[in-house]
Amino acid sequence: MRGHDAISREGSSSISSSSVDAPTPRCHCGVKSPIRTAWKCDYPGKRFYGCSGYRTSRKCLFFQWYDPEPPARYSDIIRRLLETNKGIRSENTELKKTRQELLDELHSLQQSVHETRADLEAAIAASTAMEDNMLASVATTRRRGVLIMVLISVIILLGFFPNQIRLLSLFICIFFVFTTGKHN
Repeated sequence: MRGHDAISREGSSSISSSSVDAPTPRCHCGVKSPIRTAWKCDYPGKRFYGCSGYRTSRKCLFFQWYDPEPPARYSDIIRRLLETNKGIRSENTELKKTRQELLDELHSLQQSVHETRADLEAAIAASTAMEDNMLASVATTRRRGVLIMVLISVIILLGFFPNQIRLLSLFICIFFVFTTGKHN
């Protein structure tokens, strides 16, 4: 009865449907008992008859071994396989958790790359606009420089030709128009 106590106490069995030549025994409830397999007791993998109301509201404790007593090595091998399976399942759970963490980190990095790319594109656009403004400013400065040189040349020429005051007035007006930025 030691196996019966272990199975009842741990509640570890599964129903398996297999054809049996011997008649299926009936439990204390009068119902045919299915064959179950013990996994978490001292008899891992060993089959037994158990009440069909097992794990229900019925409290029938019918139990009868189906398989003969296996060699001790058989139980040890199954026990080690179950432990290995449990370890693999645990490792699998940890791997899934690590995978999810890596996926979350990848998503975060992708988001960061996207944001950095947007910032870089904005900086490039601002730099291009600044460069265009600087080129326009250089062109304006060159025009003004040329105008100043022309004006100085005219003043020098007027020094030699004092009768040309109207021409000087015209150049001074042109100079003021360009230096005040009305024709950039």
